[in-house]
Amino acid sequence: MKVRSILVFTLVVLLWASLAPTLGQDAFPVTIEHKFGSTTISEEPQRVVSIGYNEQDPLLAVGVKPVAVRYWFGDENNAIFPWALDEADGAQPQVLNMPFGNLNYEAILALAPDLISAVYSGISQEEYDILSQIAPTIAQTDEFVDFGMPWQETTIHIGKAVGRSAQAEALVAEVEATRAELRERYPQFQGATVVVAFNWGETYGFYTAQDGRGRFFTGLGFVVPEEHNDLAGDNFYYYLSDERVDLLDEDLLVFLSLQLYEGGSEAAIEAINTDPLLSQLDVVQDGRVFFVSDEYDAALNFGTVLSLQYVLENMVPEIAEIISSQDEAPADFPVTIEHKFGSTTISEEPQRVVSIGYNEQDPLLAVGVKPVAVRYWFGDENNAIFPWALDEADGAQPQVLNMPFGNLNYEAILALAPDLISAVYSGISQEEYDILSQIAPTIAQTDEFVDFGMPWQETTIHIGKAVGRSAQAEALVAEVEATRAELRERYPQFQGATVVVAFNWGETYGFYTAQDGRGRFFTGLGFVVPEEHNDLAGDNFYYYLSDERVDLLDEDLLVFLSLQLYEGGSEAAIEAINTDPLLSQLDVVQDGRVFFVSDEYDAALNFGTVLSLQYVLENMVPEIGEIMSVPNDDS
Repeated sequence: MKVRSILVFTLVVLLWASLAPTLGQDAFPVTIEHKFGSTTISEEPQRVVSIGYNEQDPLLAVGVKPVAVRYWFGDENNAIFPWALDEADGAQPQVLNMPFGNLNYEAILALAPDLISAVYSGISQEEYDILSQIAPTIAQTDEFVDFGMPWQETTIHIGKAVGRSAQAEALVAEVEATRAELRERYPQFQGATVVVAFNWGETYGFYTAQDGRGRFFTGLGFVVPEEHNDLAGDNFYYYLSDERVDLLDEDLLVFLSLQLYEGGSEAAIEAINTDPLLSQLDVVQDGRVFFVSDEYDAALNFGTVLSLQYVLENMVPEIAEIISSQDEAPADFPVTIEHKFGSTTISEEPQRVVSIGYNEQDPLLAVGVKPVAVRYWFGDENNAIFPWALDEADGAQPQVLNMPFGNLNYEAILALAPDLISAVYSGISQEEYDILSQIAPTIAQTDEFVDFGMPWQETTIHIGKAVGRSAQAEALVAEVEATRAELRERYPQFQGATVVVAFNWGETYGFYTAQDGRGRFFTGLGFVVPEEHNDLAGDNFYYYLSDERVDLLDEDLLVFLSLQLYEGGSEAAIEAINTDPLLSQLDVVQDGRVFFVSDEYDAALNFGTVLSLQYVLENMVPEIGEIMSVPNDDS
């Protein structure tokens, strides 16, 4: 799976986002928690009035056309910007020109709204109280300063209010995937300091990391200096005195909102370029100043799920041209990895990585590292590169170490002269770790999870950091998350349905819990593993059932995997399960809601990695969708 494939998934998500009005809705009533308390919306809103300055975008993105929106800037008669034209599809909501602090309650009342969206509005308690008498009103949460709620949370917050949570999550995942790919493409951004500045004709100022414009750059890997955030306090911006213009002197100085300067952008750029105070700064002398053109400025200031995608695709490559590359080095070393046995410091980029975790060849290959040896788990004993990883392996054939659990061959590992031993998905003991660490720096899983229970996302990023490829790892995780979010949207019937991820190896039935990667695969799609199952398993990631408790398999969906491990193989296993009189009594069996995972997908699902899961998501999940009935044909 190459990062370029993210474009394919983006197109898929866009397709489904465009179909948002025909997709499944959340059940009503819904309750939205916000800074003024909570608002319950009893039924799907039909007449939404948006008084947040940019909320037409998340509403349109999830398929809701507001009857009125609030004017911020631009054309006073049209608040639909170019990046939202496709979503608006010709709709022309009424434009309410209400300056900050001057709400026109009569005009809002005349629109007969059934929902008022005021998340990016900065309304006061008094204003909220009046609006709430007109219609249910939602505001931002109290975790952020006014106008400081991140676009991700804003999109999901509004999506939930209008019953489109799955659509909102899919759209957020799409933008996150694009951003993660850019972080990987431009390693020179990582850790570089940035000032996101403005000059409206009187003095300079900057936006903080609390503001959406500042967060746009921190999301790419830049850092807003902590001193800047401290100076601004509870505000999302700060005005500078002439004596403190030195605060603009960081790795990158970005000027936006130039069109608000008297005389427009050209006059602003001329004034900044001829300012003797700025000319003394290193960032100016080194040519690391980026003037945001009017073409991108409105989109960046708007800072929504629609406008940010446009800016990411178009503006970011221009910024990369003025920030020098870091000599293609994947990361600065040394790096220190915290894990369940303490911490491991890796002094320089590893060249000879030995993977003794059962599936760690996948995350290593995914971030561009070809291990010299990998551990055998199942399949071909002479080849541990599975079909879904062939592109990443690019012909590489690492040595295969056949070492059963609890029987590490230290001599064989030592002979490979590793400079890093990756043992995250290995279940090694403290004693084994101590011996391995004498051979080479060794990383293990963190102590937050049971053995073999570390999620694939954390595993990928954990390993990526150890080999100096954090940005690549994050991009790959975001790509799979985007695909998963799209599937959650496509199949609303999965949301909240209970699932048992079961196995039968010839003696008794068992199931995997939500702590296991196989269980998490299904919970990530919206299914729920019953809490009783997790409690029974305790610290284990699986549980064996007695014949008396086969009733625990009777949930909304029963999935059988690992069938090829049954004596006689998958066909014999399916025959045994289908003819089992104990199972035949279960509703899930009688209703035909049993899914047998074919050998084609089983290895990939059991492997549970950033590479194999993408394969399963694309191919297996649609088959499950066919056997899960849709509660409402109109959803």
